[in-house]
Amino acid sequence: MNEPSLPPSAAKGSLPAALEDLSRLLVAGVDAPPAFMLPVTGFLPRKRRSLRDLSPSQRRPLRRDGRNVGSASRMVAEGRLSSAELVQDSIQAIARRNSHLNAFVSMAPEPDLMAQAAKLDTERVVGKVRGPLHGIPITVSDGIYVEGMPSTASSSVLAGVKAYQDAVAVRLLKRAGAIILGKTQTHEFGLDVVTPQSRNPWDASREPGGASGGSAIAVATGMGLASLGADTRGSIRLPAALCGVVGFKPTFGLVPTAGSITLSWSLDHVAPMTVSVEDAALLLNALAIGGPLGGAQVPRRKRDFTTYLHKDVRGLRLAVPNPALDGAEAPVMTAFQSAVAGFKESGVDVVETGSPTDEEFHLASSMSLLISRCEAVAFHWRFQQNRGRYSQQAAEQLEAAAKVTAADYVQAQRYRAEFRMRTLEHLEKFDGFLMPTCPIVAPHSKDAGQYLTVLSRNCAPWSFIGFPAVSVPMGFTSDGLPVGVQLVAAPLEDGRLLAIAAALEGSLAG
Repeated sequence: MNEPSLPPSAAKGSLPAALEDLSRLLVAGVDAPPAFMLPVTGFLPRKRRSLRDLSPSQRRPLRRDGRNVGSASRMVAEGRLSSAELVQDSIQAIARRNSHLNAFVSMAPEPDLMAQAAKLDTERVVGKVRGPLHGIPITVSDGIYVEGMPSTASSSVLAGVKAYQDAVAVRLLKRAGAIILGKTQTHEFGLDVVTPQSRNPWDASREPGGASGGSAIAVATGMGLASLGADTRGSIRLPAALCGVVGFKPTFGLVPTAGSITLSWSLDHVAPMTVSVEDAALLLNALAIGGPLGGAQVPRRKRDFTTYLHKDVRGLRLAVPNPALDGAEAPVMTAFQSAVAGFKESGVDVVETGSPTDEEFHLASSMSLLISRCEAVAFHWRFQQNRGRYSQQAAEQLEAAAKVTAADYVQAQRYRAEFRMRTLEHLEKFDGFLMPTCPIVAPHSKDAGQYLTVLSRNCAPWSFIGFPAVSVPMGFTSDGLPVGVQLVAAPLEDGRLLAIAAALEGSLAG
């Protein structure tokens, strides 16, 4: 495999390498204030033209086979499927697959799940339907609190800890009628882009990606119809791509992070992982409340994201940053070219560009690592008495971060502000970016350590600057491994991003 063309320190993927990059970074002449002084919503693009609705004859049909949120919701509403049946199907899938794939840290007791399903089925019969998530079984990453359930972030440091209340996002899902099946595996405290204790559902010898790898496995195998995870440097989109599902990272602050175990206050996103783009829109309808609970200055405005699923995308322009294609494996490029062809058939103009540059991709990844680990070590001071319980890898990351100076942290934040401004200027000419989610297919688990920087390279920049991004499945290689394509839009253009993603998904189905 040809490795991406990156600066020598890129292969290291470590905090010392990030500091080496920082020493080369000329931010003094930019005069950019630190990014934490400039909320992402302060950088909005020019007013876009409205997207026209497709006529009914132009629309491609949505999935109706009962194996995703949208189709299951319609069947429940029509009385052709019950919540009890959905929950039982998920429980049976878990019994068949989880012992081999290790997607779950813990499960809710089956009697409790069936009681919740029966209650929701009774509500439906008397006409009290809470919405499209009514009676839908969903899983939650172990780094997000679910009341009464273990919340360990897949770490022995938090062994025995149970959440005393729901995370805000979980509370929103429950209010919408979702049933929480259990907690899924993540990398220890989300500190890497792999989930080494779990297995890829398409080839158990391979890595599922991370940190929210258990969530991706659960969705890909029917062990729940959707999942709630976290994305700090690609932890939703990367496992989505490697496991063949949809991973939608919203604009920073659009979905509340309160009640999730912190990796990085300024980079953490709580986000859905689903079977389809429609499902992502349905979950965002429940989750995207903005406001103070979102953790950023995002306007509190209720919207229906499903209205973006049938939009006419003709005339839109997508930029393909050439550096995002560097070193991409042949099967990944084949799938990516299919996406480009699908967009062109839909009337979208796809243009290759040199921006962001190779250096910008590298520095965004490097500086996001530095910032996230500095914020992580500040959070982890509370666990000093449990230092011996960390894995060696997690302990080494936190020890290295503790030695980073405040000046280094601020300089990295200044580069973040500069990169955000330049990227937004580029999106003045385009409606979004298009690229492979990951330049390689899922690596063998035993080799995954060689590819940590490569795995996250195309994902980390967009968490770094808080722009919405989504990974959409683009089919399979000849070896049966999934490939994902990533779309990125400007802040608060999550609906527009869903419209573009739905058009891509439709071109594959059509």
